[in-house]
Amino acid sequence: MRSSDELIITSRHNPHFKALARARQDKDLLALEGRRLVEEALSRGFTPHLCAVTPEYLALNGPPAAPYQVLSEDLLANLSDTRTPQGIMLFVNRPYAALSEAARHDRLIILDGVQDPGNVGTIVRTAEAFGFGGLIITPGTASPYSDKAVRASMGSFLGVAIAKADYAGLSTLDHRLIGLAAQAPTPLRSGLFTGRYAICLGQEGRGLSPSLLAQTKTLVSIAMPGPTESLNVAVAAGIVMACAAGAVC
Repeated sequence: MRSSDELIITSRHNPHFKALARARQDKDLLALEGRRLVEEALSRGFTPHLCAVTPEYLALNGPPAAPYQVLSEDLLANLSDTRTPQGIMLFVNRPYAALSEAARHDRLIILDGVQDPGNVGTIVRTAEAFGFGGLIITPGTASPYSDKAVRASMGSFLGVAIAKADYAGLSTLDHRLIGLAAQAPTPLRSGLFTGRYAICLGQEGRGLSPSLLAQTKTLVSIAMPGPTESLNVAVAAGIVMACAAGAVC
């Protein structure tokens, strides 16, 4: 590990900075920013590939538990996706799970074409909070590892097995598929969620795709006595997961 009195990299031509810049563009790597996310990833056993900190971060927090390079504030800001960089960035492998790994969990979430990464990240965080160990995304769903989704999930993406699958892959699950639909005849109630099941959530406008609807055994709706026609998908997901976990309903 470096010490804080070693050379501070200030040039974009420095080979260490170039390696960090390449990592920022590498789709197989995930950039984590901020002390809390970095420490959580390391505590969960993720192997660090590269790490960069600023002198100010070292002065306030001490060295991270991973080998690192010291960058000037300007250079780290050049790598950052946020308006106010937090002084540390860690690169780890994007932790997509195999479908079989996610399917080991009795309770799953399936996101079908949910396009807003903030909603995806919020749903990942809610899934971990209510004990859903696996989450599956279909083609067209925003990446749970985009910068916006990572910030919204606040570290929960590290604790949920997230897999990608097409509709043929979903057909191999032995879980009962329970879909959320605005006009579904079955009202939401906790007794629906028994055994091995997967809660399916689609786009706010379109809902679940025809391909997933054809596989879904049960469609449920959330009773809304007010005039609003639909809920934000992340809000709806939270209501359904809380009901399934026995927290409400």
